[in-house]
Amino acid sequence: MASDHEDPTPAGSGRRTLLRALTGGGALAALTLPGAAPRAAASTGEADVRPFAADTFRAGGRTREFWLQADSFDHNVAPNGYDGMMGTHFTADQTTFQAVGFRAYTADWGRPLDADTGPLGIGPNTGIPGPVLRARVGDVIKVHFKNNDTAHKWPHSVHPHGVRYDQDSDGGWLADVPDRPGTAVPFGGTYTYTWMCTPGSVGSWPYHDHAAPQSVAHAAATGTAPAAGMASMGHGGGGGGGPVMEIGAELGLFGMLAITDADTPEVDREFVLFFHDVSAADAPPLAQDVSLCNGGAFVDNAPTFTAKVGERVRWRVGTLGNSFHTFHIHGHRWWSSEGWVDTQVLGPATTLTVEYLEDNPGDWIYHCHVPGHMMRGMAGRYRVPG
Repeated sequence: MASDHEDPTPAGSGRRTLLRALTGGGALAALTLPGAAPRAAASTGEADVRPFAADTFRAGGRTREFWLQADSFDHNVAPNGYDGMMGTHFTADQTTFQAVGFRAYTADWGRPLDADTGPLGIGPNTGIPGPVLRARVGDVIKVHFKNNDTAHKWPHSVHPHGVRYDQDSDGGWLADVPDRPGTAVPFGGTYTYTWMCTPGSVGSWPYHDHAAPQSVAHAAATGTAPAAGMASMGHGGGGGGGPVMEIGAELGLFGMLAITDADTPEVDREFVLFFHDVSAADAPPLAQDVSLCNGGAFVDNAPTFTAKVGERVRWRVGTLGNSFHTFHIHGHRWWSSEGWVDTQVLGPATTLTVEYLEDNPGDWIYHCHVPGHMMRGMAGRYRVPG
């Protein structure tokens, strides 16, 4: 995956107390010190308080190379066939669609990298979400991308948030410049993107497919219709077979960029979680629209995260799609710029970084608190053994 194996996250302050919560990838963090009131702490000096200051890239780090491949595969969002919240049962054909996801490979796309779910790892590397790409301020990221979408044979790309790049490494397709390099890599094609990590890059950021829109046949064309009583989200615009913007991202082509600096604290557990919606109109033969946590729908299909009392925990939460979501963990609170919270709102393509000291054992759930999203599957377990 990377050209070196040095730990990208240096030692932090060592304080075993409440750490910080960020919205998006911003550099301002809310810190709590023992016996002190929370205060705003600027991690990059004057640039944090001067709105017209340049976020300048200063070389001095490493070049970190990643070999990403867009792979297509059958994806069952509820393999146990059960919605533990609503009590509904499903068959595999009702909850399976043709997904596309990013996977990390050895050099020259030799073989998929093994899963690494540690606090500095790439994650499960199963495709939804894609691998966590980690770097530090001053690093240059090179992403070698290959389009292996054998099912759809659509063009795809990789577009980053939060890092610095020139137009040839943007990855965002536009109809008036359709031949710009890297914006619509054809099936079987390859492209290398170069991104730079500035002081303002610290935080959690999504990367995702941003290639040319594609047309998706309506589920009814295959003889399958959404389940009775389930209204379509109408998100993609593919119901009439028209082009759908960022259809690759809807079907699974997204992942997390995690950028750190010398002030980033060490943690014992780091969880990456993506909320995203898939419309049955855009992903036949799904029987209903689904709201997913890392590609899974409903408790015990969405990932189960675990931590121990006394551990420092970090969540990197991201969203993609057309909906606003809320991140909520039962039995837990954390400090944010708004004060103590247990629920925070995320809009499309935004992120949230939450850090806290685990102190409450139990078998909890995390979920989006929008009722319709919970009903469509956006919930999972969070276990803290006693």
